[in-house]
Amino acid sequence: MKKKTLAVAIAAAGSFGAFAETTNETASAELPRIVVEASRADRTALEIPAPVRVITREEIAQSGAKDITDLLERKTSSLNIIRTGAGNPALAQVSMAGWGENGFGRVLVMVDGQRLNFADMSAPLLSQIDLSSVRQVEVLRGSQSVLQGDAASAGAINIVTEPEDYENHGKVSVHGGSWETFGANASYRGGDEEAGVKYWANGGWEHSKGFRDRNDWQTWNAGAGLRKDWENGSFLRISAFFNDSDYDLPGYLSASDWKHHRRRSDMLADWYRRTTGGLNATFEGVLNEENRLRVNFSFSRSKMKSRSFYFGSYTDYDPNNGWAPAEVSWTDDYRMFYDLYSYEVTPQWINTMQLFGLDNELIVGTSYRYDRLHGSNRDSGHYTPDFWGSTKVTESKYEYNRQSMGVFAQDKLNLTDWLALQVGGRYQRTWDENTTLASQRRVSDDYAADAAVLVTPVEDLKAYVRFSRTFRNAFLDENPYRNYVAQKVLRPETGWNIDVGADYTFLEDFNVFGNVFITKTKHEILYDKFVWGTNVNAPCDILREGFTVGGSWEKDKVAGAHLSYTFVNAEFDGGAYDGKDVPMSAKSTIQTSGRVWLWDECFVFAGYRFLTSRYAYSDFANEGNRLASYGLVNAGVQYRPECRYLKGFTFGFTVDNLLDRRYADCATRSASKYEVFYPAAGRSYMFTISYEF
Repeated sequence: MKKKTLAVAIAAAGSFGAFAETTNETASAELPRIVVEASRADRTALEIPAPVRVITREEIAQSGAKDITDLLERKTSSLNIIRTGAGNPALAQVSMAGWGENGFGRVLVMVDGQRLNFADMSAPLLSQIDLSSVRQVEVLRGSQSVLQGDAASAGAINIVTEPEDYENHGKVSVHGGSWETFGANASYRGGDEEAGVKYWANGGWEHSKGFRDRNDWQTWNAGAGLRKDWENGSFLRISAFFNDSDYDLPGYLSASDWKHHRRRSDMLADWYRRTTGGLNATFEGVLNEENRLRVNFSFSRSKMKSRSFYFGSYTDYDPNNGWAPAEVSWTDDYRMFYDLYSYEVTPQWINTMQLFGLDNELIVGTSYRYDRLHGSNRDSGHYTPDFWGSTKVTESKYEYNRQSMGVFAQDKLNLTDWLALQVGGRYQRTWDENTTLASQRRVSDDYAADAAVLVTPVEDLKAYVRFSRTFRNAFLDENPYRNYVAQKVLRPETGWNIDVGADYTFLEDFNVFGNVFITKTKHEILYDKFVWGTNVNAPCDILREGFTVGGSWEKDKVAGAHLSYTFVNAEFDGGAYDGKDVPMSAKSTIQTSGRVWLWDECFVFAGYRFLTSRYAYSDFANEGNRLASYGLVNAGVQYRPECRYLKGFTFGFTVDNLLDRRYADCATRSASKYEVFYPAAGRSYMFTISYEF
């Protein structure tokens, strides 16, 4: 079956005429060189032997996307978005194709090089990114562990807000739509070219009642940055961000309620609030024509509090009638409070000297990261009859710490103008401490490696073969239990990945791409709902194999179209679940979008995204019902007048889930072996008015 699947993948990619998931920017001889900052070496997508997707400012402006998750979902089939809070962007999780349980923990998300991934089990808050301030989005699929370290085993996403020039430019916008959703944001960028100084700032707010009952959310965002350039190429960049997200948790529904009352919520008092701030500083000094020294420092603090309220009843001992059964009712008010501090410093040396007369680029660096989480849980239970006591209150405090130190190197040697070899490696030692576990400490020695061949025979064409070895440590609070007893810190995941692919842009307007990949992981960390509160290392390897193919065409002020298809066969390889599908992994994903200009100032657009059925979380034996397949249609119009009194304005209107499809993009199989569902949002509208100056 595995050989057959791989053969089908290679044949499909070959028949399309390209192998790569990389959709580089539409190329033209007149376009500026677009650098992928996540490469750490100022390379373009065509110079990186891996699947890369660069989404430019122009693409973002014309996408009709409401937020960063909406943008990612509309631009590639190799990413999946899971929204456990219906339309709430703060509860959106992004994962690469084929990853199910906690897939967001394998995708490193950065803003201007600063990671948004938390060390705990919370997904990166993608809602804190103001889309109007984004210059470009870089999506790198496949392991990035050599250069980026932990959390990048499946890929990385870097969001760039730093301006590309010194031009003064501002933008303000307001939006409103379904579910009493209202928001506003503003951004400004500019600089002084003679002084070599750039600056930028943005801020935003959004409030919504949400699609479901008890689905309210409110977010506040702010960000700013400053960059100083010197004539020899050296620079200093400092940026900071702040986010406050406050929202209710509508929770899951039974299959019957999901089908007939999808807007309902049984979670009557659950809420969550997270306040996060961070600072990032990067200095690069040019020593001479061949040597550069770059040092990056980042700090973030995240403060969280939440409430979960449960109620129910059961039968137990009756004090009046001995052991005769009597109904006992109970309520449980569970609250969490904690602070999470993270520090990271990464110095690196970049050398571009020739080696044996050949162009060579060497990156050597080291990294140190420290994460500290301390908090408390308060559990207030109320029970009847009175022999239980009217209220039972328990409170526990805990602390998690992690230190990691690593060294890494990557070398790219250009054998000819069209052939290059790349090799790299990372060694990292990690110290974990968790005060809630029976065995509280663990020291892990991990390593990552990659080796690649890059072929660029003609302009705007690349082909590559790449092998990677990767690792990932558990989240700080990914606590394992057995028989309700806390165990030792989980082992790190390890694995390897092979990518074969190509990307070709021709006639300036056409692009075709495809990629064949195989990934195998060992000790993958999963959440097993059938054993209360248990996170476990998978008892066997997990194999993922598949391909992505697609193409695009874009003619400015005329029309454009994009189509991509991703197939993934993700299954357990050995053990009790041998051959079973990985939960929440869709085998096929189709993404297509198009745009037609009605005239130079106005265009209409539409898109379609289809995912095949999936098994629910924790259904490793594939015994339950599949989460049904679904296809979603979005459409909209954008008008940017050029007349005297309206110049600078942009008016937009978008409809999501146009056909009001009733679906759920997340489900879990509980300990009682029935599925619970997280309903997704129905049809929604959004109006946007913005003004640029």
